[in-house]
Amino acid sequence: MRTLLFVFFTALSLGIGAQFPLTPAFSDLLDSLEVRVNHPLESDFRQLPNAANDYLESQLTLHSKREKLELRFHLALERPDHPFAGRPHLQAGHLALNLGSNEEDAVTAVHSFDAEEMAVFNADWARMYTFRPKRSYSTYRQAQLVAIYRVGRGMAYTVLLFDEAPDTLEGRQVALRFR
Repeated sequence: MRTLLFVFFTALSLGIGAQFPLTPAFSDLLDSLEVRVNHPLESDFRQLPNAANDYLESQLTLHSKREKLELRFHLALERPDHPFAGRPHLQAGHLALNLGSNEEDAVTAVHSFDAEEMAVFNADWARMYTFRPKRSYSTYRQAQLVAIYRVGRGMAYTVLLFDEAPDTLEGRQVALRFR
């Protein structure tokens, strides 16, 4: 019994919990943008190969069978020579329109975050776009693009893909935040 309690409290003190599987290259990108990952308390996320497409080159793709949710991450350092430099609303809006379906009945909803939500992201600007993705981007029926921006650092994108929204969706929307 003492051994079991010792192991339990040791694991508890070490903060062992579920973490997203991050690659060394993605961890380096996170550090360069000063972005941190909000790891879930429990999850079954596994890394998938990044899907090839013409719209957004994901740097890390994770999938949860239990949640029936796929997360794709893309980080972009701020570049002064970029046409949308200093205009995150144009950069993120352009990406959302590129990822979204062009079908006649497709709708894109935009969510602006309030001050309390912005504090969670520690960002200067953030938006969430909900839409039906192009079939060439994903076969899932729904997508959410969470875009966060920090002046002098750049943009961090989380794309959440699902057929039916899991109960954990709101928590997964804040997977990335600036330090």
